Amino acid sequence: MLPNEPKFLITAKIKEFSIPPITDGLIIGKDAAIGVSALQKALRLLIPEEFDHIEIQDEVINSMLIRSSITRRLSQKRMMAFLLDQVKPLMTADEILHIQLDTEITITQEL
Repeated sequence: MLPNEPKFLITAKIKEFSIPPITDGLIIGKDAAIGVSALQKALRLLIPEEFDHIEIQDEVINSMLIRSSITRRLSQKRMMAFLLDQVKPLMTADEILHIQLDTEITITQEL
């Protein structure tokens, strides 16, 4: 290496491609390269579990595909509010974001 050449630091994280490639959901940007219909078809071929389509009227996000078992526990309205508040500021309209949601429910009943 010559003394005036810039130094580069490269960090790579490598992991095995997993099936299914999507665990809990996708957030699809308004200008994403692939649309929600094509993504739904791909999910039906790859994953036996159902995903709910949540359509959004927004300048950044077009749609969300969320695992149905999650939206049975947490309403689509609450899920959408959480993701718009927490994830939308981190994305651009041309992105598709993979999301993993860890939900925990605590039930207390006095008898």
